[in-house]
Parts: sequence; structure tokens; C-alpha cells
Amino acid sequence: MTLRVKPVMGALLAGATAVLFAAGPAAAGTDVYVDTTDPFNGGAAGFVAEGEIFTVCDNRADGMRASGHIGWLDSKASHWVPLEDADGAGNACGRKNLSIGEGITVTVEICLKDGANGTPKYCATKRGKA
Repeated sequence: MTLRVKPVMGALLAGATAVLFAAGPAAAGTDVYVDTTDPFNGGAAGFVAEGEIFTVCDNRADGMRASGHIGWLDSKASHWVPLEDADGAGNACGRKNLSIGEGITVTVEICLKDGANGTPKYCATKRGKA
């Protein structure tokens, strides 16, 4: 019985090793989440590297809107994409599906502002990788 178990175990280990090395290294992005700097975190922005999804959320019914930007540089241009959640807190967040090359550094900014033309306040930024 011992002779039959060893060949089976050896084949299983060899197969598992082959699968691990066949997968190769994957380029892992870095997700980013950032809150505004006001005492109540009235706004938040996020970037999910898998799928390059940018989201902006108004978290508080304070009369302000969450206003975000995501920026990156690539071989073609400099990008600074705006996104707002202007329908009030408790509703759906603003969301954009982007196309950013793997490994590119992104900067996510979130602010609060009073209306479409209000001055940005309580801004915060963070960086990640697509």
C-alpha cells in the first residue's frame, strides 16, 4: 500500500508545482480610497485597479456635493478626469469605468463643494496603481 501512495502523492505534487509556475507573475494594481478632511468625512473617492473603476460618493446630507478627480500620465497625454456625486447623500455614487494601462500611477482627489461652481473644500489626495 505504501508503494501505491508515494507515486500518487508525487504526481499530485508535480502537478501542483507545474500549475504554480505556469501562472507567471501578475501585475498587481493598488486600489485607492480617500475621504475628505472635514470632521464627518462628507465625501469619499475610490479607485479599483481591477477594471479601472473610479467612484465618488457624497456621504452626508450637508448641502455640499462630493467632487473628485483622477489623474494619470501615459505615453499619449496627461489625464485629469472629473466626477461628481451631485444627487445628494444616500443615493447612488458617481462612477466611471476608465481605460488606464497596467502599472500606471494614478492620483485620486476628493473635495466637497457648494454647488457646481462652488470652491473646493476639505480636499484630500492619495495615489495608487492601475
